[in-house]
Amino acid sequence: MQKAMEPFGLALNAYWEGNKSAKIIFHRDDGTIRDYHVDHCFRKPEDFSDLEKQALEMCFGKVLDLGAGVGPHSLQLQEKGLEVYAMDISKEACEIMEKRGVLNVLCSDIYGIQKENFDTILLMGRVIGFVEDLASIAKFFNHCENLLSSKGMILLDSLDVRVSSEPDHLAYQERNKTLGRYIGVVGLQLEYNGQYSEPFKLLHLDPDTLHSIAEDTGWKCKILRREESGDYLAKISK
Repeated sequence: MQKAMEPFGLALNAYWEGNKSAKIIFHRDDGTIRDYHVDHCFRKPEDFSDLEKQALEMCFGKVLDLGAGVGPHSLQLQEKGLEVYAMDISKEACEIMEKRGVLNVLCSDIYGIQKENFDTILLMGRVIGFVEDLASIAKFFNHCENLLSSKGMILLDSLDVRVSSEPDHLAYQERNKTLGRYIGVVGLQLEYNGQYSEPFKLLHLDPDTLHSIAEDTGWKCKILRREESGDYLAKISK
């Protein structure tokens, strides 16, 4: 996954160095192309969605901000006085976080930590999607058990693609079914300035499937918020 994120890191660095129009291009495996302007990654707390604000209000104790990007959530949690560890696999993102004042930056994925005592593991921006497939969700939850305190929790957001009425999204879901894939799996490549990433998969996990996987692996799942867009916030705990 680190290789897959290289164009994203380059775009973040370009923005940080002054290219305020820096963007990456998402290439979906059905040929669909979409631009993403990375200025969104540098947004301020007043620009956070209501879902993000709710999640940040719930964070407590020692926090692991997983897939922290350039640290917008970590910085806000630091301001509130929490002990925050911001983790990302992009070295460019980690370097920018340090320059922005994030105190504890970890350049790794979550499997690089074997034992910890976090009270909150935070995954915003649909970061849970980088587990790539349904089979890996259970592995992720099992690993989190080694990292959480006895009263710890996971807060994550994802997208319920079932609510979509967009013809191209519905066609892609049907394509997934034909391929024998879960409807929320998206095959992608990233491009920045002509440089392409390795292909990877992103997982949009509907809340019913999340709830089922959580229960099957001994966790409790509570859906805290649902948006008309299909975005939702969930709390996972023992």
